[in-house]
Amino acid sequence: MLTGSACVYCGNRIEVCPTGALSFKAEFDMRAAGTWDEARQTVTTTGCAYCGVGCDLTPHVQDNGIVKVTSPLDNPVTHGHLCIKGRFGHQHVQNRD
Repeated sequence: MLTGSACVYCGNRIEVCPTGALSFKAEFDMRAAGTWDEARQTVTTTGCAYCGVGCDLTPHVQDNGIVKVTSPLDNPVTHGHLCIKGRFGHQHVQNRD
């Protein structure tokens, strides 16, 4: 356990893991169930509406639901990193069928 750390569990460690040993829970669960299919996912880059920093979000959508959110590596603000609100705020979005 890290003590005195400023870590807020934003998920950036998972994003930069060089071995792929870490994954987001939703992706892990979908892979275990055999439903994770990147070929069926659509991605669209959009601006984050949480604050005015200027981060770009790339929601990955499968079966009408957001399955994960990343950020483009070439974004001059985020360089591929997101705060906890940008990476996990999608869990508060309601899917409409």
